[in-house]
Amino acid sequence: MDMSRHVRLPALFGLGITLALSASLANANGYPEDTEKDLVAVCEAIKEDNRLALHKAVKRSRISYKNLHKGLVCNGEDMLSFAQSHNATSTGDYLARRLNANKSVLTAKR
Repeated sequence: MDMSRHVRLPALFGLGITLALSASLANANGYPEDTEKDLVAVCEAIKEDNRLALHKAVKRSRISYKNLHKGLVCNGEDMLSFAQSHNATSTGDYLARRLNANKSVLTAKR
């Protein structure tokens, strides 16, 4: 009786770990396709220097400017840096105002 308990405990532990890992991998598949398209539209509007398209894309994504600033990455850059690297001054200034960022963020010295 004592031996069967020693065999069941590690088997249950292993099963628990397997289930936990498979559940975490299922959640790591990424964003839904619609959300991903909305986020790409935000990056495209920034690149095109189109404030109206940016406003519409952010509204369609249902994510605040603040949260987008915290997590959105456009070609490896945050939104403000992405605007600066594509000479999108109109959308860069608009984002800086919406995020209460200092304009010196957009004019970094090299």
